[in-house]
Amino acid sequence: MVSEAGNKFIWVIKDFSSLQSWRIYSDEFLIGGFKWCLIAYPKGSKVDCLSLYLGVADHESLPLGWRRNTKFSLKVVNQFSDKSSILREATDWYNQKTPSFGFTKFLPLAKLHSKDGGFLVNDELKIVAEVHVLQGIGESEGSQEAVQPMKKTKMNGYGTRNGKRNL
Repeated sequence: MVSEAGNKFIWVIKDFSSLQSWRIYSDEFLIGGFKWCLIAYPKGSKVDCLSLYLGVADHESLPLGWRRNTKFSLKVVNQFSDKSSILREATDWYNQKTPSFGFTKFLPLAKLHSKDGGFLVNDELKIVAEVHVLQGIGESEGSQEAVQPMKKTKMNGYGTRNGKRNL
């Protein structure tokens, strides 16, 4: 069982410069009742930049039709000055076709590896994710039920919400 992380998750990657993997994953974390993970490409994903993504950790075991609408931010922390930290934000839908979303060109590798840049201190990189689940359809942690958004449909020219007419 993964414990709820509030709406923030901090990932500290040790020995960053010596990583040999093309892609690395954070531990799973629970936000908004759903399991997430961070995905990083330390040498970039076909670019000369750190690539960083937020992914649905258990997407392969979710029922058909699952979806999640999230507003999230990813921050690479500048350990010398938080004002120099790099923050990227997005709002997007996750689903079977798109179980992860993020930024291919998050931070240029030259800037990341700069000796006095503040991003790699003692060869540790610190990343903070903040996630807000706006809407979710599919299983959530500890529940077999779907988290259902309010449905809006049209009937005879009048809008309805959950079977009630809006006039």
